[in-house]
Amino acid sequence: MADFEVQGMSGSFDMVVCLLGTLSHMLDNKQAAACFRRVAQQLRPGGLFVLELAHPGDLFDGSLLLQDTGAEMWEVDKPGRKMMVVWGTDVDQFDPETQILERTVSIHTMKDGNMDECLLEEVVAYRQFTLQEVDLLATLTGMEVVGVYGDLDLSVSLNHEDAFRLVMCLRKQ
Repeated sequence: MADFEVQGMSGSFDMVVCLLGTLSHMLDNKQAAACFRRVAQQLRPGGLFVLELAHPGDLFDGSLLLQDTGAEMWEVDKPGRKMMVVWGTDVDQFDPETQILERTVSIHTMKDGNMDECLLEEVVAYRQFTLQEVDLLATLTGMEVVGVYGDLDLSVSLNHEDAFRLVMCLRKQ
């Protein structure tokens, strides 16, 4: 593992995988372009760069502007206790100019099936990328889009009713 914006790894690779919206932490175009240049330098010819990002519908359906940010919650079982991770709140702010969502993330203990003590709460800046932006970054760094999906299940297209992510496969030319 390495910070592909700043440093590379020794050697070259057949595939680089960037999951869970990691690219979204590249908040401006210079950071994103540096990341793509580094990945392209590390990939062998014909190598793949697989990206998983937020579904573009999250950006274009207007819900972010209306602060309907769609909080997500999931339980985590740890030995001796359960915790709840909350990703997003109703007061998270979205800037349509920068496409950056200030996402609140919190971790709570669970007691009797309800959230109890808040152990951590942070605001994380998270950029919403479009398919066209990723395509342009790929083109500028010698890669081409060879697949677009709505989930890591490749049978789910971006327009499918079950699509909830943007998964792109880019190939180094």
